[in-house]
Amino acid sequence: MPGPRARLLVSGDLHLGRYPSRVPPGDPALAVEAVLRSLVDQAIERSVDAVVLTGNLADESNKYFEAFGILERALHRLVDAGVPVYAVAGDHDHDVLGAIADAVGPGVRVLGRGQAWEAATLHKGGEDRVRLVGWSFAGPHVHTSPLDSWPGAGGEVPTVGVLHGDLGAAASAYAPVALADLQASGASAWLVGSAHASLVEAAGGPLVLGPGPPQPLGPGQSGAHGAWIVEVATDGTATAEALPLATVRYDAVAVDLDGTADADAIRERVVTGLRDYAAALRAGSPALRRAVVRLTLKGRTPAYRAVEAVIGELEAAGETTAGGLTVTVDRAEDRARPALDLARLAEGSGPVATLAGLAQRLESGAPSAGDLGLIRSGVEALQQARRARVFEPLARHGRLEPDLQAEAVTRLRRQAYRLLDEALTQQPSDHAVPQDASATGPPAGERDAPGGPGALDPGLTASASPPTNGHTDA
Repeated sequence: MPGPRARLLVSGDLHLGRYPSRVPPGDPALAVEAVLRSLVDQAIERSVDAVVLTGNLADESNKYFEAFGILERALHRLVDAGVPVYAVAGDHDHDVLGAIADAVGPGVRVLGRGQAWEAATLHKGGEDRVRLVGWSFAGPHVHTSPLDSWPGAGGEVPTVGVLHGDLGAAASAYAPVALADLQASGASAWLVGSAHASLVEAAGGPLVLGPGPPQPLGPGQSGAHGAWIVEVATDGTATAEALPLATVRYDAVAVDLDGTADADAIRERVVTGLRDYAAALRAGSPALRRAVVRLTLKGRTPAYRAVEAVIGELEAAGETTAGGLTVTVDRAEDRARPALDLARLAEGSGPVATLAGLAQRLESGAPSAGDLGLIRSGVEALQQARRARVFEPLARHGRLEPDLQAEAVTRLRRQAYRLLDEALTQQPSDHAVPQDASATGPPAGERDAPGGPGALDPGLTASASPPTNGHTDA
């Protein structure tokens, strides 16, 4: 197997000047600066050949007063330890990153100033190891692809392209680039800033790495975060290895309530699920100090009416601690269902049959014309609520859930179950579903993901979660 030709530590999108949301304010361990210090420590301890930074190191909201000094000190530490730094500027730090690099002096180089590709060759041991070709923003917006002026790889030394751009978003105002164009460029690897979740693509072409932020800033940046070690081999191939550094993590977590008989069993299942989740995170990411979760309770339980009360307790308690990791429940959603045989209950007529039929149709994703009228009414009510003045700032920033119909269906189904459960308490029946079976599955788009209590379920995010893109941090 080819040996390493160069080892690079890669990061970007720090957004220094900001602080993670939905965590206690003022905790130094949770600040982006703390993760930057860890990044520098790792670069020095691992004796990497260079650090490569893919832009938006400073946030536009506070880049001069807070970010300048923090980043300058970090870069000085790297240079003093003999680790060169190569960077490109993004849309947030286009007018400050060059000044920071100039203040540090030799050892830090911002490539491609003025939106013109620029090459730099990394030397070590008397030989050329890798050729870095970078492109930087010169202003806050770029509507065309930087690859339109790509100079090509060329030469015998492996080429690594570095830029800040919106990968796969053709209409973006933030330097849109297409994956196919990167793969056809002739480079051994591409390091692309802007994506707020990590991206690794290598199948059938060069490595394309979007490092994502080393410290997430909100629920829109879920999952693991940190820096990356990129190795370029002697044959020009490149590989990437994640380096967990983040002290905060955001996740959607689902806990299955199947088999819980009462409220105490539900509480125990939730606590066990959260603790198992925390233990798994700490095992893989020892730097983590706090996790913020959007919790979904799912499955069938005869104690369905207790689920809402348990959610209230969770939201009041706020957090639990396991293995040194504090888990905060930011939001909890009830997607549990009563353990009922809907098909049998829907037989005949009367309120119970009507409600069971409604729930069954909503579960199967085949609402009747009358059901659609109820759903439309729900959508109109949600639209009216979200036009309220308190939601105006969210709407201006595109942070309202665009598909209100799914939320309206969820609310209507939940209300049908509540009314059905209330009716059955006054009219006992033997229509409960055995705990190892269910009468129907959830509607299309809401299938329960495999996994037991505490299993990560990215598809089950709370209904008000904002759509994620390269420039949304919430």
